[in-house]
Amino acid sequence: MNLASLMSGALPARAAAVAGAVGAVVLTALYLIRLRRRRVVVPYAALWLAAAGPRRTTSWARRLRDLVSLLLALALLGLVLLAAVDPRPAAADRAGRSVVVLIDRSASMSARDGERNVGTGEAPTRLDAARARATAIVDGLGGADRALVASFAADAVAESGFEADAGRLRRAVAAVAPSEEPGDLPRALAFAAAILRGRPRPTVVLVSDGGFSEEARRARPADLDIRFASVGSVGSVGSVGSVGQTGRRGGNVGIISFAARRLPADPSAVDAAVVVQNFGSRPAGIAIDISAGDATVERVRLDLAPGERRRHELPNVFAADARLEARLRVTGDDDLALDDVAYAVVPPLPRRRVLRVGGADLYLDGALLSLGRTVTVDRLALPAAEAQRARWADYDLVVFDGVAPATPPDKGRFLFLDPHGPGSPFAEHGAVRDPVIADVRRDHPLARQLDLSDVNIASARRLALAAGDVAVAGSFGVPLLIARERPGLRVAAISFDPRRSDLPMRPAFPLLVANALAWAGPKADDATIEAPPALLTGASARPREDLPEIAIAHVGFHRVGDMVVAANLGDARESDTTPSPELALGGQKLAPPDPPVWRGRVRAGALGLWLALALLLVEWVSYHRRWTT
Repeated sequence: MNLASLMSGALPARAAAVAGAVGAVVLTALYLIRLRRRRVVVPYAALWLAAAGPRRTTSWARRLRDLVSLLLALALLGLVLLAAVDPRPAAADRAGRSVVVLIDRSASMSARDGERNVGTGEAPTRLDAARARATAIVDGLGGADRALVASFAADAVAESGFEADAGRLRRAVAAVAPSEEPGDLPRALAFAAAILRGRPRPTVVLVSDGGFSEEARRARPADLDIRFASVGSVGSVGSVGSVGQTGRRGGNVGIISFAARRLPADPSAVDAAVVVQNFGSRPAGIAIDISAGDATVERVRLDLAPGERRRHELPNVFAADARLEARLRVTGDDDLALDDVAYAVVPPLPRRRVLRVGGADLYLDGALLSLGRTVTVDRLALPAAEAQRARWADYDLVVFDGVAPATPPDKGRFLFLDPHGPGSPFAEHGAVRDPVIADVRRDHPLARQLDLSDVNIASARRLALAAGDVAVAGSFGVPLLIARERPGLRVAAISFDPRRSDLPMRPAFPLLVANALAWAGPKADDATIEAPPALLTGASARPREDLPEIAIAHVGFHRVGDMVVAANLGDARESDTTPSPELALGGQKLAPPDPPVWRGRVRAGALGLWLALALLLVEWVSYHRRWTT
C-alpha cells in the first residue's frame, strides 16, 4: 500500500482499521492527561481564590462528563473513517455491469440544430445534448455498476476510470470537449473492447448522432453489449430511453474541398477551385468569399438545389499572398459552422534566371523587374554573351534586345526584340511603316490577357515565317509577334523595336515579357504550378520526405519545419448533419440504453459525513453548556 492508493479512491478497510486504532489511542491518551494549572504569585490570596474557579473534583459526575466527551470524539472519528471507506462489498462489482459511456465528439457533433437560446440567440450543439444524455445515463446506473467515460473523434481517450461515484462521472462527462476531426467508430469500439476485456458484463453505451459511413457500420465487436443513445433527432431531452433531442431540423451547406494553383505568367494571380454541397432538403443561396491575407479578393454567389454538389472554378484570382481562405456565407439555416471555411496554400514561384543581351534599355529593365524577386536577371553585352554561348541553355530565357548572335541558336529559350542581322532566326524581307495590329490569336500563351489594340508602331520588319512558325499577332498578313517551337528550342520574336512604339508605355509590355518567360519555360505545357493538396483533420501526414510526420487536429494553417500547409475538414460524412435515430452494426440494430435505476437509499459514506457534522454540533453545544469538558 502506497501514498497514492491512500490519497485516491475509497480508503481501504485495512488502512481505515489502522487509522481508527491509532486515533482511538491518541484520543484516549489526550483525555487521560490531567490539566496542569499555571502558577501565579499574587499579593493577597483571598482576593484571587474566587477567580481561580471551582476546585476540580473526581466525583462520578465529573468522570461521566469526561467519558461522554471521549465517546463523542471517538464516534466522530469513526464516522469520518466510515465516510472514507466504501462500505459496499466487493462482490457488488462482480454482480453489476462494466459500462463504457462512449461520447462522440467528432466534427458533426458541433452542429447546432436545437431551439435557440433566448439570451444568446444560439442553439445548443449536439455535443451539449450528448453531455446531457450521458449525464442522465450515469445518474441512472445501478448501485453495483461501474462506469468509465470515454470520448472519441479520430482517436479515443478515457475521460475517467471505472467509477461508481456519479459525481466523478458527471465531471468527466462535462470535461468532454468538441473536436474538428471526423469520427472513427471502429477505432473507438476497439478501444472500448480493450478496456472492458476481463470485466464482468461488458456494456458500451454509444452517445452520438449516428453519422457514420457504411464501412464503419459493417462490423460489430463480439462479446460486447452495445447500446445506442441518439442525439440530434426528434425526441425528448433528458430521458435515457428516448430517441434524442427535441428541436428544429435545419440544413447544412459545406465546403468539401478547396485548392489553388499559381500561374507563372502572372505571379499575382491564381486559379482556384472550390467544391460545395447543399446537404439540406431545401434550396440554398450562398456566397463564397476568397481572401488572401486580410483582403477579400473574390466573391461569387451560387444557388444550390437540395443535395446538389457543385465545383466552381475561379480563374485569375488576384492573390499575391501565398495563403488563401474560402469562407461560405449561407442565407438561412446552416447547422455546422466548421465546414464553412477552407484553406489553401499557394506554392511560391520557382526561381528563374534571365539573360538580357544588348545595350541600355530602361523599358525592358522595368518589365523584367516587374517579374518579382523570384527572377534573377544577368546583363551582358553581345561580345560577352557570345563568349558564354555554351551557358545559354542554363537560362530560362535569353532576351536579345535589338541585337542577334553570330549564328541563329539551335537550342534554348529565347525572346528577340527587333531581330536583324546574319544571326537572326528569321529572314527579313523589307519593312512596313505604321502597321496596325489587326489579328491576334487569343488562344496562344503569348497573348494571354494581352490588350494590343491601338498600339502605335512607327515601323516593323517584314519577317518570313518558316514551317511550323505561328504568327501570334499581325497586321494584315505581316507578322508582328512570332512563336517558333522545335525540339529543344523555343523562340518568341517581336518584329519591331518597342522603343519606336508606345507598347512600353502600356501594361501589355511587361505582361508580354512574363508570357514569354512562362511559355518558354520548362513547365510551359501546363503553365501552372500545382499546390500540394490540403491535409485533412484527424490524419497524420508528412508534407515532405525531409519533414517529420504531424497529426492534424484543427483546420487552418500549420507550420512544419520551413513549410506551411493547409488543413481542412473535407469530410462529406461529417458535413451531412442529418441525424440517425437508429444505428445498426454488423446488420444488427442497436438497442437503446436501459431505463434509469432508482437506487432508493442514501450512500453510507455520505450518511457518515452528515452524522459527523451533526456530532460536531452536539460537541459544540455540550461544551458550552458545560455538559462535557
